[in-house]
Amino acid sequence: MRPVLDAYVRRRLPAVPGGSAYCWGYVDDTVDGHVRAMERGRAGESYVIAGPPHTLVEALRIAERVCGIPAPRLAVPPPLLRLAASMTAVLGQDAESLRVLAGETYLASSAKAERELGWRARPLADGFARVLPTLLP
Repeated sequence: MRPVLDAYVRRRLPAVPGGSAYCWGYVDDTVDGHVRAMERGRAGESYVIAGPPHTLVEALRIAERVCGIPAPRLAVPPPLLRLAASMTAVLGQDAESLRVLAGETYLASSAKAERELGWRARPLADGFARVLPTLLP
């Protein structure tokens, strides 16, 4: 997501994939989740350490509220993005760009980690408030 956020803060993101959604995680929260899993987790168990789910459209609107940079207003439908992704593959674009362009989603629930480890992810706005200023040109 770093390339997307870099383009956003530089105001070079004219449109966003309408169907892309992610569980946004702040690195300090992820580290905390891993430490809790090592210290409190049950042997043999797996825990998803995932931040709150948001579409890319929602996330950039949250970013706009946090830092004041207007979010793109154009959301491109997933079928059109898949077509664009297939064409950019021929041009040698990196895999992350293709996943974003194709409207991929990466969603999971951290309910088990919350319940068993007492772990909580911070809201996306809080993470953006710490991260976005470091990306500003």
